[in-house]
Amino acid sequence: MRQQALIGIDTGSTHVKAAAFSLGGERLALARRRVTVHHSRPGFSEYDAGEIYGAVGECLREILATGIAPLAVGIASFGESVVPLGENGEPVDKAIAWFDDRGQPQLDKLLETISPERLFALTGQFPSPKFTLAKLLWLREHRPGLLASVNKFAFMQDYVALRLTGQLATEYSLASRSMLFDVAAREWSGELLEFCGISRDQLPRVVPSGEIAGRVRAEAAAQTGLRSGIPVCLTGHDHASATFAAGLHREGPALDSLGTSETSMLAAANVDESLLYRRGIGFYPYRRDDAPLRCIASIQACGASIEWAAGLLFEGEALPRFFAAAEQGRAAGDLPLFLPFPRGLQERPGMLASFRGLRDIHDRPALCLAVLEGLCFEHRRRLEDGEACTGQRYPVVRAAGRLSSQQVFMQCKADILGRRVEVLAEEEAVSQGAAMQAGFACGAVDRYLPGIRAVYEPARPQGERYERYLELLFSR
Repeated sequence: MRQQALIGIDTGSTHVKAAAFSLGGERLALARRRVTVHHSRPGFSEYDAGEIYGAVGECLREILATGIAPLAVGIASFGESVVPLGENGEPVDKAIAWFDDRGQPQLDKLLETISPERLFALTGQFPSPKFTLAKLLWLREHRPGLLASVNKFAFMQDYVALRLTGQLATEYSLASRSMLFDVAAREWSGELLEFCGISRDQLPRVVPSGEIAGRVRAEAAAQTGLRSGIPVCLTGHDHASATFAAGLHREGPALDSLGTSETSMLAAANVDESLLYRRGIGFYPYRRDDAPLRCIASIQACGASIEWAAGLLFEGEALPRFFAAAEQGRAAGDLPLFLPFPRGLQERPGMLASFRGLRDIHDRPALCLAVLEGLCFEHRRRLEDGEACTGQRYPVVRAAGRLSSQQVFMQCKADILGRRVEVLAEEEAVSQGAAMQAGFACGAVDRYLPGIRAVYEPARPQGERYERYLELLFSR
């Protein structure tokens, strides 16, 4: 008899992944395919939605070959990029990549008409060329014929669900990442659509995150191996999907997602929007539950700072040597302070990285540990900012991502945050969150507790050095 399972699809911008999980959340199978980034001209980056759906199909067939019996499918994806669709639901062009900043001049021009404060009040997001708004402004100026011919714009999650079910919808979190969604009214903003030159009819209907979009149709079943008729759930922005895997809820843990950048996610029932804007923290609505909002605080160069320092200080396998040296640095005395902003600070664009208090007695272990400490000091500042905006305390931080396996980094976090740090057992938190939400949506699951691989308790308080960090940061 085949084992019942839930499938989570993580439609990422580097890899497409599909994973099967038991009803208790244990991973049973995983498949991944590399995503190709196309360049129509230098500096432009795009995705081919048909290729991505083809990769999803390959991943599904691979995990289904293990003999599982899927009950439901959940889909999450990266945000900001939209697929332009024709009348028949097929792409009429490639999707501009989320990191493609070609729309910056058009966004700058828009900001002469509508203030950043007004945009944040409407959308919960800070103006950036990565958002869909800027991409549509670019199309309006440079490709007005394409803009007018598009029947629907769909996020990558939505497009995959459309191919599987024949139904087009999106959900709160990805709609918010467009910077076209009125987060208070929970609907598309007519004011912002007018700026872009598109109509409400060109955008999908919006439903709460974690709801069923449709059921697998016969054609998709033949293409993917899925059983016809099983439900397909929209779980939204990849970071938000991971919050479900981490067990976020009101007055519960915070999620620390560690990669090239670092994203801290908080679940909340209410927020102080004006304070969020001043503290540089975005937010969007998510599920229908007791904590329907997700707040997002980012450090733009977490893994990037570590890789930069490791590459300067070591040759060969630099990262393992970096973390080994950082562990040695824990025996050192006074360390320099590191401001971890080689890619800038969102609320203070002129702020860049620097070491303060660097002396000729400091060796490589001291520098390596100082980099990790600087990242942890900044994480604490962002977490405390988030708590001020939500009026809640998050006593536990749950870490996920490739850097969460580094013990010296996680212990440094626990010491500086002054909180327990729990490392999630499941590395594929986005896929797991998508799968488990699908299980709840279809009634196959009514209880879920995330697995924890390692726990770090505060051992060496760093309150005095944290205060020095804040003094240095705000004196600049």
